[in-house]
This record gives sequence, structure tokens and C-alpha cells, in this order.
Amino acid sequence: MRPPGQDRTAAEAEALRIFLRLVRPTPLADPYPLYGRLRDLAPLLPVRLPGVPSGYLVSTFAACSRLLRDPAFGPPTEAHLDAMRPGWRDNAFTRCMYRSMVFQTGTEHRARRQAVARPFGPRQLVKYRAELDQIAGQLVDQLARLGPGPIDLVEHLALPFAALSLGRLLAIGDDEAIRLGRLARQVGPVFEQFASAEQHRQVATAGEELVRRLAVIMAGHRDADQDSLLSRLAAHAGQGEQLGAAVLLFGAGFDSPASLIGLGTRLLLEHPRQARLAAEQDGIASRAVAEILRYEPPVQLVARTALEPAELAGVLVPAGTMIFGLIGAANRDPAQVKEPEVFDVSREQVPSLSFGAGPHYCLGAFLAGLQGEVVFPRLLRRFPGLRLAGPAHPPVYRAPGSTLRGLDSLPLMLGAERATAS
Repeated sequence: MRPPGQDRTAAEAEALRIFLRLVRPTPLADPYPLYGRLRDLAPLLPVRLPGVPSGYLVSTFAACSRLLRDPAFGPPTEAHLDAMRPGWRDNAFTRCMYRSMVFQTGTEHRARRQAVARPFGPRQLVKYRAELDQIAGQLVDQLARLGPGPIDLVEHLALPFAALSLGRLLAIGDDEAIRLGRLARQVGPVFEQFASAEQHRQVATAGEELVRRLAVIMAGHRDADQDSLLSRLAAHAGQGEQLGAAVLLFGAGFDSPASLIGLGTRLLLEHPRQARLAAEQDGIASRAVAEILRYEPPVQLVARTALEPAELAGVLVPAGTMIFGLIGAANRDPAQVKEPEVFDVSREQVPSLSFGAGPHYCLGAFLAGLQGEVVFPRLLRRFPGLRLAGPAHPPVYRAPGSTLRGLDSLPLMLGAERATAS
């Protein structure tokens, strides 16, 4: 709610200053107070961005949910991409990514999604839990051998676990999966609305290598007599379409789980009582992961286009308008969540938009939840004295972090470990 006596023009001016602060190249360790202030001042904020004639930022749960669910809104069109990412067609990675199902709508989107959706369903993935547990156990054992610390959890657990678990699902060898994971982390800024020129160059270079490697893997699966997701893609899709799907699966499917593990571990260590509950109380792991995702979503901002004139937050939005949904603010909207600033792993699950909503709801949502349910209890039980490394070794957040939130490093001290891993 706008403060009493503050007129709309002044409120929007303050909200715009907050927005500009949020999209600076330097990430904020805690942007959420600013999100709350922005949501109160201007739930629908007019913004202008380079190459985009006009746009809005929405920050309430209701508006963000409508933005994601209403077919009147869809992913940015090629015309918008041309304005925001000139030359995207000249790079193999951005060409694959921006022509993937993430940027499609209607029947074309549904057809592409159905081609890859089945292996990511709960019934199929629950059988995969034992393999996830084996990967987590292997990596946690390696942490123990590295010594008391400081040890970077992102480098030694979050990134390899996300890479290996996705690689096993796609029938990609472990060594190659690790290489692909490191490349996938470098191309993450492709989803950033406010990435630097240097990051765009990094995306182009690492992205070309990622596409090249995946093309070789796809060719092998096309010729191999095996039943895997990649072999089914190779058999049932055109060459450009199948490669685009593989790039999307590894380029996008890797990032959120890796960020979830880093963000979630820091959050749990900052709330020791909650960490004990997550480690020791049976059945709490799934709630803990849902609460981490609500409280610290790896995807903070989504971009959509009005495909036709449509109403949003009480305003008629013209066709072609770019709209940004601030998921990090929506998930803590007090109109949706009781005591939204309280981190409570035993919370009855409430709706969140961490994996989107509607037709583009993330295919990997169940997998990411399963990954968190496996990793967090195992890590916390193995190292009951686990703690942040302290001021001399602070966590480092990804930059700019306005779209994708995560940690580049999370130095930890392991402390004493339990004699028997669980």
C-alpha cells in the first residue's frame, strides 16, 4: 500500500529509483526489502529500457500470476529480441535458445513441450531418486576428504551435483556432463535482462562450445541403439529442433538446481533451528525445499510480451508492450502469504511462482525439488557443525543477479562430521 499522503507521481519516481538500483551490475546480498518497498509504491511501474519503446514492471503475486497464466501474454517475440539482443541469430547458442520452446506459444509450444515432457514427470523421476542419492553421497564424501575448510560449496557440490544428475538423466557420461555444466553456468546471463557487454561475449563463446559438444552427443545418440531422452529427441524431431531442445535442457535445466543448492545451504545455515528441522525431522525435506524456493527463488524476474491488448493490474496494456514480473517480490506478497518475511521450513506449502505458472511452468520443477530433498538432509546430517566461513571468506553473489539469483561461491567450514553418513 502506498504511504498516506504520497501521490502517484512521487511514489512512481521513488519506485523507479529502486528499480534502477536493483538492475545495477553489482548484486545485492538482500534485495528483498527493496522489493517490498517497490511493490508497495507501484504495483505496476512504467519502465523504459534500451531498444524497447515502453514497458511495465509488476511485483504483486496476483499480477505476476496473471502475467504467466493468461494467454494474452507470451514470451518476447523475435522483434523484441532483435531490439534487446541485436545479432542473436549470428550465434549458435542464442539462436538455439531463442528459437526453443521457451520462446514459443500456442500449438507449437505444446507440441515441443510434449516431445520432452514425459521423463520429467513425478512418476518417472521418483524412480531416479536412488541415483540422485548416490551422486549426492559421492560428492559429500569428497567434501569430507577436502578437509575442514574453507571449502567452496558451489564449486564442490552445487555445480557438480546439478551437472551429474542432469547428465545421468540424459545418458551423458559424467566427465562430459561436468564440462557441459561449467559451460552452462557461463551461459546463464543469456536470461539476464541487464547483463554487461562482457557477459554477452562470454555467453557467445561458451555457448558456441556448449552447442558444439551437444551436437556431437546428439549425433551419437541418433546412431546408438538405446532408449534415452536424447535418443528419442534424435528420432522424432528435426535436426535443428532436436539440438535446440538439448541446448535448452542442459542450458536452462542445469542452472536453477545449482543455484537452489547454494542459496538453500546459505539460508539454512543462517537459520540454525530451521536447518536442524530439515536435517532431523522426517518428511520435512520437501517443505524445506518449497520454502527455500519461495524465499530465495533462483529466477527473480521474468519477461513477457502483451500479444494482444490486455488488462493487467487495472491498466489496459497495448499489444507489443514488454512486461517484467518480479517473482522475488511476488513470492513474498503479504496478500498471498502470511508472515512472508519469516523463513519457516515447516510452513504449510503456499503457492509460489518460483518455477513459473501456466503453459510455461518449468518442466524441471519436480526434478529440482527432488534434488533439494536429497542434498540438504544428507549434507546437514553428515556435517552437523557446518557453518559459513566468516567475514574473511564471504559468499559471492552472481552479477548482475536481477534475473538469475545465485552464488558464485559459498565458502564453508565443515566442522565435525558424523561417523556414519546417512
